[in-house]
Amino acid sequence: MAASARTAKIISTELLENKDAKWINLVKITYEDESGQVRTWEAMRRPGRSKASAVDAVQMIALLESPSGPKLLLEKQFRAPAGKLVIEFPAGLVDEGESPEHAALRELREETGYVGEIVADRGGKRPILFSSPASSSSSTFLIHLKIDPTKAENQDPKPQLEDGEFIECFWVPLENLYEECRKLEAQGYAIDGKVGVFAEGLEMSKIWSA
Repeated sequence: MAASARTAKIISTELLENKDAKWINLVKITYEDESGQVRTWEAMRRPGRSKASAVDAVQMIALLESPSGPKLLLEKQFRAPAGKLVIEFPAGLVDEGESPEHAALRELREETGYVGEIVADRGGKRPILFSSPASSSSSTFLIHLKIDPTKAENQDPKPQLEDGEFIECFWVPLENLYEECRKLEAQGYAIDGKVGVFAEGLEMSKIWSA
C-alpha cells in the first residue's frame, strides 16, 4: 500500500521495559573518560546484530541513468518516533548469515521491487557510519547501487512488503535533490538525516566549485 493512501497517526506513547523490547534495548554504559573519571551514559542498542556483519543496517543510494541525468530512488514511510511521513533512502537490517551487500540487494527488491547492481566503493572499503553516536550504537553502510531500466525485472517493479509496511517509492533528479528536500519539508514531510546530509553535501559541492 502506498504511504500516502491514508494518514497514519500516533495513538499513545509509553515507557517500555527491555524485556518487552524486540528491536532496541536501553542500556547504561559505564566508561572511564580522558581524565580517568568513571562515568555512565544511557544509550540504545540493537539486541540482534548479525555476527557476520560489521554493521546493523544498510542504506542504499540507488541511481538510475536517464537522458536528463541521474535520478535518485527515495521512499516515503511513516515513522512513529518522528510522527510523520519521512523521506528516506531504501534501507534495512542485515540478517544473520548474510553480507551487507546481499542485504542491500534483498532490501532494495523487497521495498521497491527494483533489481540493482552493487557499485564497488572507490576507496576499496566502505566506512562504518554511526547514525546517532550520542544515543545509539547502531551503525550502517551507505551502499551505492545502479538500476538498469532496460532489464525486464525493472520494467514493472513490484515491492514485496511485509505486513505493516507502507512504503511509497519515487524518483528525484540528483541535480535537484537539495531543492526537492526543501519543498518536501515545507509540505510537512520529515527528512531523514542521511538524506538531508547527502543533499547538503551535493549543494556544498556546487557552491564551492563555483
